[in-house]
Amino acid sequence: MLKFDPEAKRFFSIFLILAIFAILPGMKVGYFISGVFVFLAGFSLYFLRDPERVFLGDGSFVISPADGEVIIAENYEDDEGQKYNRIAIFMNILDVHINRAPCKGEVSKLDYIEGGYKHAGSGAAFADNERMKIYLNTPRGIVQVHQIAGMVARRVVCRLEKGQNLERGDKIGVIRFGSRVELLLPASETEILAKKGDKVKCGVSPVAKWM
Repeated sequence: MLKFDPEAKRFFSIFLILAIFAILPGMKVGYFISGVFVFLAGFSLYFLRDPERVFLGDGSFVISPADGEVIIAENYEDDEGQKYNRIAIFMNILDVHINRAPCKGEVSKLDYIEGGYKHAGSGAAFADNERMKIYLNTPRGIVQVHQIAGMVARRVVCRLEKGQNLERGDKIGVIRFGSRVELLLPASETEILAKKGDKVKCGVSPVAKWM
């Protein structure tokens, strides 16, 4: 049975109510507008679908935190000189937008940063856009997952709490209507498996492995 994110019910209900109100005046244009709202109600369910995802590989693999296309897979050094393996995944509007934990760990920090809404696939989105930075404390170092808003995605939903323990594949939240997720892994402890242009599935595709 297909499941949906908790926010799907709210969006479906809003669009359905708008569809009903659109036809109340009895005007022809109202039926057209109502049809648009009915379409949006159905699309909200499609967009916020929550398919079952199970990865059967062993604990040496780090799995993708999002559905989409890998747009960056490279070594990265932050402003403090910390070195990471960086994997960026762009989610288009047709992808599943549920996000999952890439590995087992404890939520050590949640850092919400206000910002703009540039195209999620652009280079500037990583530094400039609104985002939630999730820090996972693992035996091999800190793993960061960044939920990044885009031009259409205007809300990042993170459902974690500081101190929460996560298993690999646990749901961490959702980003609405097209966006981007970045994964920063300790460079000395991991090897990147994903390549730019790869299509990956959240909770299923291995994108790196522990060394």
